[in-house]
Amino acid sequence: MLRTLLSILLILVASFGQSQTFQLTGRITNALREPLPFASVQVKELQSGTTTKEDGTYILQLEEGKYDIVYSLIGYKTQVVTVTITKNYIQNIILEDEKALLENVVIKSKYKDAATEIIKNVIRRKDSLVSSTGPWSANVYIKAVQHDSLPRKQKSKGKEDTMAINANRDIAGMAMTEVSLKLDYFSEQKIKEERLGIKKVGNNNDLFYLSATEGFFNFYNNLIKIPGLSTAQFLSPISYSGLLAYRFKTIKVEKRGNVKWYTIAVKPRLISNATVEGELTINDSSFTIEHARFIFPKYHLPQYDFFEVEQWYNNAMPLLSKQQFTYYSKAGKNKLSGITTVAYQDYELNKQFPKNHFGVEVSATTEDAYQRDTSFWNGARIEPLTTKEIKLIQYRDSIYRVTHTKQYLDSVDRETNRFTWKKLLLVGQTIYNRELERTWQLPPLPGVYQPFAFGGGRLNLSAAYFKTYKSRKNLHFFADVSYGFRNHDVNGSLNLGRMYNPFNRGFYGFSVRRDFDFIFSGDAWINMLKRSNLYLNNGFGVNHGIEIKNGLFIFTDLDFALRRSLNDYKTGSTIDSLFGKELGQNTAIAFESYNALYGRLRLEYTPFQRYIREPKEKVILGSKWPTLYTSYRKGIPGPFDSKVDFDYWDVGIKQQITVGLFGILHYNVNSGTFLNTRDLRLVDYQFQRRGDPLLFANPDAAFQALDSSFPVFNRFYQGHLVHEFNGYFVNKVPLLKKLGLREIAGGGFLYVPERNLTYAETFIGLERVFKWPFSLGSKFKMGVYMVGSVANQFTNPITFKVGITSWDKRRNKWH
Repeated sequence: MLRTLLSILLILVASFGQSQTFQLTGRITNALREPLPFASVQVKELQSGTTTKEDGTYILQLEEGKYDIVYSLIGYKTQVVTVTITKNYIQNIILEDEKALLENVVIKSKYKDAATEIIKNVIRRKDSLVSSTGPWSANVYIKAVQHDSLPRKQKSKGKEDTMAINANRDIAGMAMTEVSLKLDYFSEQKIKEERLGIKKVGNNNDLFYLSATEGFFNFYNNLIKIPGLSTAQFLSPISYSGLLAYRFKTIKVEKRGNVKWYTIAVKPRLISNATVEGELTINDSSFTIEHARFIFPKYHLPQYDFFEVEQWYNNAMPLLSKQQFTYYSKAGKNKLSGITTVAYQDYELNKQFPKNHFGVEVSATTEDAYQRDTSFWNGARIEPLTTKEIKLIQYRDSIYRVTHTKQYLDSVDRETNRFTWKKLLLVGQTIYNRELERTWQLPPLPGVYQPFAFGGGRLNLSAAYFKTYKSRKNLHFFADVSYGFRNHDVNGSLNLGRMYNPFNRGFYGFSVRRDFDFIFSGDAWINMLKRSNLYLNNGFGVNHGIEIKNGLFIFTDLDFALRRSLNDYKTGSTIDSLFGKELGQNTAIAFESYNALYGRLRLEYTPFQRYIREPKEKVILGSKWPTLYTSYRKGIPGPFDSKVDFDYWDVGIKQQITVGLFGILHYNVNSGTFLNTRDLRLVDYQFQRRGDPLLFANPDAAFQALDSSFPVFNRFYQGHLVHEFNGYFVNKVPLLKKLGLREIAGGGFLYVPERNLTYAETFIGLERVFKWPFSLGSKFKMGVYMVGSVANQFTNPITFKVGITSWDKRRNKWH
């Protein structure tokens, strides 16, 4: 085997010595620095070349020498650049727009269809059209309506109840929200909206597009970015790249006076990824869009099974007069469908805004927006209400009057608080007091007994308390107590937290506990089963957090603990019998009891953090800039007979970057060290975790193939990088595209000088999205990953792992 490997190596070396090649790489963009996919990159001397990827990048393998590289794309002037290759070389190109070139392009077909020529004319005119409007303002009216096509069956106790339900069955599952706002627009990154009126009827949690911050469906742009709908960006058919990514066909021609209006079908080619499908209506006089209707691919929609946008444009202008979104989600027999209509009027074009008008506050809601009366809405509604929507409002108003009487509310509370077997065994019991606006939650009975706790089975009782005030301030409380049958011991905890300022996210908390705790709580799952990772923690703590400036958060903690060993506890052998070989000698670590006092300070700063200001709270949208963070932890000797004495400090940077059609990249790099270790105990060590057997751990925070968990005391450096391609590569293969797969890749590094350890890993994986069968709009990704790693202290074979990631509807991201 060794002789074969040496032979292969010698052949490779000999081949390399005869003909060494280098890489010519680069990125092709237009004058606006937008990437140009499918641009041609040809080597004149070799009569060969390549095309750019969807992010505008290209790679050529060339031997040493001098070459003329020809860069070209429909609609742009061809450039010829002479390069001398003696090493790896980077050549970026900005192609200059040449509209006249479109006229020379010949599209071969069996018959002459004007569709592609019309699209080219729209592309040729769009820059001048968009620039002619300049910055603008408009009044916007949004009406979002939810239809539940399969409303839940309702039990009725009498004939009158049955008649009332049947009379209103068509609106039983409906909800509606109206929004009136003033929108100022400079670019998609520079907007400012003032929400003047908001009217909610029913639950609006599943409604789409209640704010312009959710994205702009502007098909005049090369890329369509809609963060409220999808993490992916979509390629517009009205772009030079779209000429190669889509097929166009005239399906209807209508003559109005001397002008012809063409309805053109738009379909993506098989190798396309983030594309749409639908139709455009364009006139052959001004070559502007009158109407557009597009369906977005289900593949890229985490929350919806179907989504369609329909738009109407102002005459000969790239400005919307109206758009409508139609969408639905299915789960089992349930289906939630919705329609959102957005109407625009009173445009002010080429508007001059104050210098600092556009900032990090992109949306603000006036104090009286939620209290607007009928006269306001009669003037604000650009789109009239339908008969069904009027019926919904009248029905909800009548229901509101009835359901807000004390007699009715008391009956609802009695039903909510009524004990049933289903609540006791499956979901837990809720106890609600409407007058005091407080909720108690008790766990289901099966959770009362914990058979696999440390030391054997335990009886555990717990309760949670929640209260959210009208001011959006809140209070939460959790308490539990448990009894161990084998050791006759009692544990318990009490946690109280309060958010006292919803604008700067100010909160404080208090906790008291006596419970089993982990020495390294972030370790791999196999090590979390070991008794050697547990000790008895008695203590109390206080914590506080606040945003002291937009994007700058400060968090502080103070904890006192009485650390006790568990080596004298009686334990069972259930876990040992299941994982005996992997767990090794599964006993608790013996150590002398001691007291410890800790202080911790953490700072996080995200520059130019964008946000929405509601009347009673602040909603953070994020930033294009990275987040810088640092933390300092101190073991404080002296008070309360505290023995510990150490200082630990770390610093890091993390960011998420959207790379056009190429997907999303996120990274996290940090470094830490103990500044002093005068009295550092095992519980306070800084650990590096090993990889999880079989399971794929969170790649943003863990290494997949590290051979063991170990402590570090001096400076270390680590980083994680993950790129989600969103089907960029696999969707270019028709068979794989039908399977709905998406690719992911990444890697990490760890450098620990004190151990002379240098470690690096990389992984690639394929994931597929599935729906939770009983939860509307909820999805998860299941993936298979191949992991490879190298290290100077150990060797790891290539391994395969599986993982599951769920979709967070509230944060609009996978986690």
